[in-house]
Amino acid sequence: MEHPSATGPAAGPSGGPPAEGPAPAVALVFGATGTAGSAVVARCLADERIGEVRAATRRPLGLSHPRLIEVQCADFGDLSPIRAALSGVSGCFFCLGASSARVRDADAYREITLGYAVAAAEALAAASPEHTFHFLSARGADPRSRLRWARVKAEAETRLAGINPRRLLVYRPAYIHPAPDRRPGMAARATAAVLRPFPGALIRAEDLALAMVNLQFDTDHPPVLDNREIRRHAEP
Repeated sequence: MEHPSATGPAAGPSGGPPAEGPAPAVALVFGATGTAGSAVVARCLADERIGEVRAATRRPLGLSHPRLIEVQCADFGDLSPIRAALSGVSGCFFCLGASSARVRDADAYREITLGYAVAAAEALAAASPEHTFHFLSARGADPRSRLRWARVKAEAETRLAGINPRRLLVYRPAYIHPAPDRRPGMAARATAAVLRPFPGALIRAEDLALAMVNLQFDTDHPPVLDNREIRRHAEP
């Protein structure tokens, strides 16, 4: 399936000359069915600066929107079947990941956390060299950590920086609380209640998504953002 680019000049009223102003952005979201990724899709669709939202996913989102294109992807380690969807991308929001508590196998966790991210970044570097790559890492990412997940996250950050997209932003949030429309379960509500007095330990998915989308259009930021920096940019 071909995916038309939304990076060209927008037509004026009645099909006249192109309208003035920047061309609408094209967003590509990985992990669109997860807590963070679904919030990013919703925020992109709500932002008039984004003309097209492509969601790379294994299963249907269950959403219908004129600016949303679902890109079915069977293997995130091999993106060649969806090559057309990778062209003309302004910003890639890579929110695909898994909990190390759920993925016990070390090789499988590494493939999901590191392999899939590198595959996306390399493919996009070729197909959309001017894109911005937004990588959802985690607080505590550290190559010297005793925790496997923290070392793998840190290695992913380093590998992505070496691929050299036009701009790489790394987000290191702590606990991400699901958006209300995802109906947080009892465990999520209990975790949020415990962590709410400690702002550095919790961030709402909708605030994270708002910051990520805002930073697609903002150059005033550090390359790595913790909860404090994420909140600073989470303003409409």
